[in-house]
Amino acid sequence: MITTIRDRILLLLSIKEAGKRIDLNHILEKVSRDEGRKIETSELIHELDYLTKEGLITSGQEGYAITNEGLEKIKERLALIGDSLNLSYRMMLVAREYYNQIADQIMPFLKGRPVSVVKIFSDDHDPIHKIKPLFVRYARYKPKPIFISIDSTETLMRYVDDHAIDYIPYVHGFDMKEPDWLVIDLDAGDELKSREEGFLAIKFVAKEIFNFLEENGVLPAVKFSGSRGIQVWAALDNTKIPKGDLFTAYRSLIQKIQKKIEDRISTAQVPAELKHLVERGLTTSSVAKKEERSMKVLIDWSSMKPYGDVRAPFSLHYKTGLVSCPIDPSRLMSFNPDEAKPERVSKEAERLSRYFEIIKSDPSLLLKTCGL
Repeated sequence: MITTIRDRILLLLSIKEAGKRIDLNHILEKVSRDEGRKIETSELIHELDYLTKEGLITSGQEGYAITNEGLEKIKERLALIGDSLNLSYRMMLVAREYYNQIADQIMPFLKGRPVSVVKIFSDDHDPIHKIKPLFVRYARYKPKPIFISIDSTETLMRYVDDHAIDYIPYVHGFDMKEPDWLVIDLDAGDELKSREEGFLAIKFVAKEIFNFLEENGVLPAVKFSGSRGIQVWAALDNTKIPKGDLFTAYRSLIQKIQKKIEDRISTAQVPAELKHLVERGLTTSSVAKKEERSMKVLIDWSSMKPYGDVRAPFSLHYKTGLVSCPIDPSRLMSFNPDEAKPERVSKEAERLSRYFEIIKSDPSLLLKTCGL
């Protein structure tokens, strides 16, 4: 099916704030870029007049805005010709609808702490198939840097309207005194990642970590990274941890957990597809020497530091468009990334949120088991 100038106009207007009007010159510039040719002003006005008569857009002295009918029309068209339209606009349209639906679920992980965001814009050379990401750590840089703070749904949606689709909170509050979350990030080495059994290996290690923490008195939660990894989270009662640098203590704890998990796996019931990996050591906590862990699952502790950040549960991932969604631990081994599509997650957000209730646990038994 052929993509038309009308499709490009509707998609451009669909990602703007409700009621915001866009002037003719801006539409001409963006539609010409995405069309790959210079569109004459008279041609564009002809198409705008048609869309106005059809009730898909409105016009005024300040420019043009999409109507509800226009919004529904472009959603219908995206199902047919989406791959030939601007990728960043497509992702923005999904993000605006998605975050409106799941704001209640993501907000607990954004409130009361610094948040980094990833904004997306059109790629300069290939706006149809690529995006240009912009990582933003501060709300303001001058006269001195001010962290981004998202303490309300209204603020969240303002950032979404400003092209922010990926939300990455810090593991600590604004005072940076101590970590609030224990985050164990699991990712496969480059060679393992490219193999069919790579994601299975990550899920298996996540299951073993989840069970190990539970057995040692800690209440864990597990979520998909939104790309190719899985994370296991928990909240620890920091008053039960020996005095000192708590960030260092968390890093040491994760490294000790990796050793326990490696021992545990050696006697566990392992999926047949992974037995050849287990025989030569499946996991590592060494973040250096990437080439030496190309066939291992990295149990990563590196976010456990001041300014350490981690993608929020229910955040979209800017590279994949998938959701970093909570996973029901009882069916972790059968989880499929297709379950992380935003249209699926938004329908099940309330149920999924019950799998990611981070409850503070006494780490005493865990510390003892790990020899700390």
